[in-house]
Amino acid sequence: MSESSSEPATESYSRPRWAPGASANGRGPRSQTGPDRVDAAPAESVGVSDLAGAPAAPLARLVRVSKSFGSTHALVDVSVELERGTIHAIAGENGAGKSTLIKVLMGVLQPDSGSIEVEGRLAKIGSPVTARALGFAAVYQEPLVYPHLGVLENMFVVGPERSRLGDLDRNAMRRRALAIFDQLEVDPALLGRKMGDLRLGHQQLVLIAKALVEEAKLIIFDEPTSILSGAEATKLFRIIDRLRAAGSAVVYISHRFEDLEAIADKITVLTDGRVAGAFHERPFDFDAVVRLMSGRETRAYDAAPAAHRKAPPGETVLEVEGLSCPPYCEDVSWQVARGEVLCFYGQVGAGRTEMAKAVFGDLRPTAGVVRMEGKELVVHSPRQAIRAGVGYLPEDRKAEGIFATQAISENIVASVLGRIVARIARYVRRSEVRTLTEGQRESLQIKMAAPAAPISSLSGGGQQKVILGRWMVERLEVLVLDEPTRGIDVTTKAQFHDIIRSLAADGLAVVVISSDLPEVFAVADRILVMRQGRIVVSFVNDGSARPEEVLRYAVSAGPEPGRAGGGDHQRARPGLVPPRPQEVSEQ
Repeated sequence: MSESSSEPATESYSRPRWAPGASANGRGPRSQTGPDRVDAAPAESVGVSDLAGAPAAPLARLVRVSKSFGSTHALVDVSVELERGTIHAIAGENGAGKSTLIKVLMGVLQPDSGSIEVEGRLAKIGSPVTARALGFAAVYQEPLVYPHLGVLENMFVVGPERSRLGDLDRNAMRRRALAIFDQLEVDPALLGRKMGDLRLGHQQLVLIAKALVEEAKLIIFDEPTSILSGAEATKLFRIIDRLRAAGSAVVYISHRFEDLEAIADKITVLTDGRVAGAFHERPFDFDAVVRLMSGRETRAYDAAPAAHRKAPPGETVLEVEGLSCPPYCEDVSWQVARGEVLCFYGQVGAGRTEMAKAVFGDLRPTAGVVRMEGKELVVHSPRQAIRAGVGYLPEDRKAEGIFATQAISENIVASVLGRIVARIARYVRRSEVRTLTEGQRESLQIKMAAPAAPISSLSGGGQQKVILGRWMVERLEVLVLDEPTRGIDVTTKAQFHDIIRSLAADGLAVVVISSDLPEVFAVADRILVMRQGRIVVSFVNDGSARPEEVLRYAVSAGPEPGRAGGGDHQRARPGLVPPRPQEVSEQ
């Protein structure tokens, strides 16, 4: 198994008709209950140990569940029924509320309002321990494991088998683990290895086995194929189908339509934390799914900066050709001009961030050429990229962007210390620090108590402005902004959009990586869509491109033949440098 792959997530998987038989947990037969249901009896409050509801009721039901983080509404009146013997897919753009929904079901987060019923009766899932006791398990996109423990210990970390004397019964655990591995077609040799030594795909299989050890009745899969090759994904689908046939309720979180087409029985679409629609029968209308996923009402879709330009972008500043950085991206080519805003859109795992880090010198590519103003640029570190005039605002500002214990002013001047340190006495010229800080405070409207206050005293939007200010005091030719408005309020987001357009108007080449489709349409001159490590299409944002068409390329292989959709765009081919707006011809 490989940890990541750019090959398709499926290999024409077709669901077999599994005959329910022996339980997948290795403990004998279990009853089969199909997806058909009738209305459950009135809910009543129960404890963890008393959950024998009416057999016809859904295994779990969320009723008008809402969850907010400050002014951000992650879930709004969400109602979903999860039935035994059914694979229920949850689809939605990044930020639609899928992760919050998982955390509510698994007891990591508590809803602000609404209720959860388990087998027809009210249940309060106050912690992950309670969720496990109810029979809920989750296999997350990034496996959560104990890397220094063995595979066997990871499988039985919650409820180890014990002898009559109370000692750990390793032989019993091993026998049960081998029975489950046999059901899942997992190599039994893995039992003798440490979890941290396994590849991500193998870790994922072990976590599925762990869920069966815990006799999970509801298993949640969070973007499971994002770390798998096509062959591995096909094997995973066989396993999930066996779980369904054995009577488990499966929740499958994914933005990959080929996954949903392969295994889903039902699809619920989330948009901005709300249920935008649901599909209860196959075959699914994926055109309708796309429309629901992209259906946010926002003026950003009408911005079309390329249509309102007073002058076309200038000459090409940065050109990337044939860039490969396995396992994240492969044969990526693009260019950006002075005064242009180039946006990369895609879903989780598309490889956009890693591609940008390879250009910035934070990751080492295995192939490709980067040119600055026509001359080849060799970058082995961020320091070299900065010297060449390339800046990068990272996706994770807390881990990679700020110096959390330092003052606001020190964060702003961090990249130009060499210019403001006196050469002879080697002290920082405080007057220049004040000048630069006040300049950015005024131009970016940073609300701060004082420049000497710690950056941690600012809001998320304020911290992001400080990081942006750090690059604005530099002499840059190209600025890459990775998810620049993630986690900030609407007002500050609008300010960032104005700043981005202003920087481009001043002649800077701006590259924006964003998972927010309205944001992309608000600021982009051109839109490049990445999927599974490759650029799959290029759009000009002149008013003719449609959000649903952009989203379609991000979540699937593109429109059906003969249905290219609106907007001037060009399908990307290996080695092709996507054209600038004036170079695009209508398809």
